[in-house]
Amino acid sequence: MTTIDDRDAMARYDQLTTRVYAERRMPAGTRDLILALGWVTLRDPRRHDPTLGTWTRTRDILNADNKRMWQLIADDVPRYDSRLHDNSPRGCQAPMVRAKRLCGRTTLIGFCEFDPVTGWARSWGFCGRPRCREYGRPIEERARGSLARAPEPIPNLGGLLPLFFASNWEAKYRKAMELIRHTSGWEPPSYGLSADEWPEVPGQEKPKAFPKLRLVASDGEILQPTRPALI
Repeated sequence: MTTIDDRDAMARYDQLTTRVYAERRMPAGTRDLILALGWVTLRDPRRHDPTLGTWTRTRDILNADNKRMWQLIADDVPRYDSRLHDNSPRGCQAPMVRAKRLCGRTTLIGFCEFDPVTGWARSWGFCGRPRCREYGRPIEERARGSLARAPEPIPNLGGLLPLFFASNWEAKYRKAMELIRHTSGWEPPSYGLSADEWPEVPGQEKPKAFPKLRLVASDGEILQPTRPALI
């Protein structure tokens, strides 16, 4: 017999899957993890079994080992990667005098200029020819000053899991970075862990938040014998 709570859970799961599939920027692994967590929380016939933890059951549904689960979390760590948006041309970027193109020679001088609003980096490079060096000199001076004025870079990767689920994501992200990326230097961005908290960036669509489901866990561990509670 289908109860009112079951019908509500079905509707919420449908809403979650619709929202996930509408987010075109979501990596496949993150999408699979969110859908599996949603299934375990809302639709799984075994979701009321007190002996099964949310992460344990999700791991089983994904047919993943513990390392794979941490890899999926590591992929969603909120961070900034300049390679995602920096489309600076390769080679020397000084314009040619007679030809309507850039020099393009192998660069001997390279540096970054930082956006005063986003903190994002833009790469510059110039070859050793005197004319190209002269062209790049004021740009290099401007770039040197931009570093002091640049804010913390707005993240452009990760932060999608907190859109859908309330949990101790900072602890999970830290442990994932240590286990998978072998780094303990990650710090949460001051803008927040969830991508919907980050400032809007020109040319980028801001992710839409979803009414969160609570994943009960402690100490950032994946394998916890706890039951989820909806909020």
